[in-house]
Amino acid sequence: MTGFLETFLAHGQQTLLLHYPLVAVASVLLALLLRKTVPGMMLFVWQMLALVAALLISGSIAAGLGSMNLAHTLHGLAILVLGMVLIREICLIFFRLIVPRLGMRPPRILEELLILLAYGAWVLIRLSYAGLDPSSLVASTAVVTAILAFAMQDTLGNILAGLSLQLDHSVHIGDWIELDDISGQVVQVQWRHTAVRTLYGEMVLIPNSHLMKSRVVLMGGSSIPRRLRTVFFYAPFALRPAAVIEEIETALASAEFEMMAVSPPPVCLLHDFSGGVMTFAIRYWLLDPTSPGRADSLVRQHVHAVFQRQGWPMASPGMDVQLSRRLRHGDANDLSLPDEDETRLGLLRSSGLFTPLLEEELHELARRLRPMHYAVGSILARQGDTGDCLFVISRGTIAIWLEAHGSRHKLAELGAGEIVGEMSLMTGEPRRATIMAHTDLDCYVLDKPSFEAVLLQRPELAEAFAQLLAVRKRELSEIRDTMPAATTSDEKAALLARIRKLFRLG
Repeated sequence: MTGFLETFLAHGQQTLLLHYPLVAVASVLLALLLRKTVPGMMLFVWQMLALVAALLISGSIAAGLGSMNLAHTLHGLAILVLGMVLIREICLIFFRLIVPRLGMRPPRILEELLILLAYGAWVLIRLSYAGLDPSSLVASTAVVTAILAFAMQDTLGNILAGLSLQLDHSVHIGDWIELDDISGQVVQVQWRHTAVRTLYGEMVLIPNSHLMKSRVVLMGGSSIPRRLRTVFFYAPFALRPAAVIEEIETALASAEFEMMAVSPPPVCLLHDFSGGVMTFAIRYWLLDPTSPGRADSLVRQHVHAVFQRQGWPMASPGMDVQLSRRLRHGDANDLSLPDEDETRLGLLRSSGLFTPLLEEELHELARRLRPMHYAVGSILARQGDTGDCLFVISRGTIAIWLEAHGSRHKLAELGAGEIVGEMSLMTGEPRRATIMAHTDLDCYVLDKPSFEAVLLQRPELAEAFAQLLAVRKRELSEIRDTMPAATTSDEKAALLARIRKLFRLG
């Protein structure tokens, strides 16, 4: 027992006098350098050092028991493990800290391959120190290597294909691809497979060799920033295709979509004549590949809103019954129900703008209101444009935006019962702000001919409207704080002159 302890302690003391403590300290310092760049590096190093300590203690025990060959073997394994730890740390420092500062981004699979080759070289060096000839070892295992390569040809093919994918930068992490019946975002490119997450949340693992042999469509991501999409809709033959295309393109160009490219703008085309209807196609550039369905839905909502505003019927393929009369703009307004008339009158009565009107004049004005529908994001009027109508909101909200010096500032949000655009209608002034549908919006439009018909019957109404507009103009000036507020009498005189001139009241 005394001889075992003496041999154990002597062997342990000799181990401590060697390079093991110095290498262990160096590995810990390098791990501290990598702790932010490589998560889990410190845990890995401590585990490897614990393995080295176990091998050294086992070697000392074997030496105390008189098995020197086993002791040398265990100590050799400890050196091998320490060397592999240092190799990994040095390679990671080179690839994760030095190379990025040089402006290069090598693929991760190249880093792992070089680390693996360094491991193999280190093992051959240790074998040569143990007295084995590496060349003879390689020659003796050539047949085994050939058999393994033949048996693992699919795996090796996937590994080489994964290396090729990362070296030629054809597919990046974050790209959206389509392969056969699989469509999704690339989240990982591993040795053997490429992981793709679909829009349904599924994770699909595609062998790299299959990815290299098949046709892959890049749909989005860093490689393809946008993708062209097409939305179809149908209209009856009674409508003029040019009018449909003009209205649709105008509505989509003035709307704001976060996921749709502004330039080039959406395009509407007459696609086909079949099934008893005209088929139209809207082509737009999608910026966000995660929301193709939502983007298509917004486009269809705007198409539906345009058809409602124009009083056009929509269609579907395969209809057997066709309309025999010609559609005229405004036909939809002739079908007003009594309840709708009461709604219009209620909106006009609740507004202080029309207080100068008599009851029969309110009825006449309500009859001339045209119902309109706007989808969220639609522009009702743009700042600086000539205005010839006002809007009476019946459902939803609008936002008033002031555009100046290349920026946009929200002045107010107005809801049901509010009236906007009256200044431009009654004075002919350009629009002073941009009016946008903040939500899906139902409103009534009063145009210049309809208002003129009422005003010409009683020209003295011009003075009353001028007084109301002067007050509203001062309130708007105070909100915007962009001009000094004039007196109400001055504003009234200027506005009265504009109204008389616009409506030819003398």
